[in-house]
Amino acid sequence: MKLGIFTDPHYCNKEITCVTRRSLLSYQKIKEAMEHFAKESVDAVICLGDLIDDCDSYEGNVKYALKLTELINGYRIPFYCLMGNHDHLDFTREDFARITGATPPFSIIMGDSLLVFLDCNHHDDGEPYSPKRADWTNSYLPKAQLDELERVLGEDKDKKAYIFSHQPLENTLEPVHTVRNGQAVRDIFKKAGNVMRAFAGHFHPGNEVTIDGVIYTTLPAMCEGEQNRYTIIEI
Repeated sequence: MKLGIFTDPHYCNKEITCVTRRSLLSYQKIKEAMEHFAKESVDAVICLGDLIDDCDSYEGNVKYALKLTELINGYRIPFYCLMGNHDHLDFTREDFARITGATPPFSIIMGDSLLVFLDCNHHDDGEPYSPKRADWTNSYLPKAQLDELERVLGEDKDKKAYIFSHQPLENTLEPVHTVRNGQAVRDIFKKAGNVMRAFAGHFHPGNEVTIDGVIYTTLPAMCEGEQNRYTIIEI
């Protein structure tokens, strides 16, 4: 099984943001990625969050999200998109699900593999992000998801598990870039023993580290500079 993955396109109506982000180029970059994914016959495409950035108006954000959704859906490949902190600048979870139609369920069984999608867009008091209240330095996986993660991994011990989140779950980056209670998540992985890899975005340079046998891969952001960034993994 093949999965096409990209993260942090930050697509919006601004040519350059935060000095190095080339947000307007992300439409063409996603098109190039989708062409490659289709050629390689991937089974699903996953965006790890920050699909869009702020267009300074709700209507603008809807327009740019719909434009990407129409592009991606045109390839008729199953598409799943986590929300990132920038997606919450104007959108509620319900908005994002309605507009993109790409919000994944908590877990999916594909062949002999278990794919688990975590929503770490919560403050450390457990409250979820909401429009205009999304702190990129403060991400947290609430207890309800921790409990569900432990249950799902325990029930499907015979399947190799792959984890997807916007914010990294590892502990070698500066804490502002990682999930505040990442240790609790890693403890669940260690106990379950069937987690192979955990994929994330958010930290734009990217990173990879192995902790207790689990490979934590942070993909480089698609929006940075003119170079395109995406990957295909075979599991």
